[in-house]
Amino acid sequence: MADMLDYLAWRGDIEFTQMPVNPVDALIFSTLSYIQFEDIIPDNPHQSISLEEAAAGLFSLSAPQTRVRVKKDLELLEAAAKSARFDNIKMSFYRSVLIPEEETQFAAVTFFLEDGSAYIAFRGTNSTLTGWKEDFNMTFQQTIPAQRLALQYTREVALEMMRPMRLGGHSKGGNLAVFAAARSSPMIQQQILEVFNHDGPGFTQYLMGDPGYIAMVPKIRTYIPQSSVIGMLLEHEEPYT
Repeated sequence: MADMLDYLAWRGDIEFTQMPVNPVDALIFSTLSYIQFEDIIPDNPHQSISLEEAAAGLFSLSAPQTRVRVKKDLELLEAAAKSARFDNIKMSFYRSVLIPEEETQFAAVTFFLEDGSAYIAFRGTNSTLTGWKEDFNMTFQQTIPAQRLALQYTREVALEMMRPMRLGGHSKGGNLAVFAAARSSPMIQQQILEVFNHDGPGFTQYLMGDPGYIAMVPKIRTYIPQSSVIGMLLEHEEPYT
């Protein structure tokens, strides 16, 4: 079965100014958000580095494999950094929060594309106990800290950059992307082109009738694997592929 590496080998020479973001690009951005880019990508909105530079910074470390979930993530980063489609994309607003006593695990990074748009990628659950406890809290709490941080992060990026943007993430990251879009102001919602939810869980019933969520449903693109478990949890209103 073909994967993201095959896609980069096949279409990595086509820049975003020639072909807009598609679901596989979105999945690549969402996957790259799992990489721990601390001290490499700035959080300052007035500073950014290219994906190629971020990859070089990570691979210059003595043990880059400790910064990723699985070896394939390093392979994906290397392939993306060598492709004409991804190499010059700017990265900024890197943020990672882990507060065990508050059961909070959150991370996000923003990619600025050459076509003038941005992609906000929210990280899913990491390997920490804190991350898994927060996931459990999602099943019975109306909101969790990571969702509130995702909303705040989206507002910061939107107001600072004022450009069209897409939101996305895998697993819990997909849930954060949908929540942030649904709870954003109407002005920010107008900036949002699409929301990519890659196998992310839904919500408790309270969000289903929220006007902001209803307004965003036509822009939500949900993708789940045939064997999905996490992506089928809780309530969804949007269709899925």
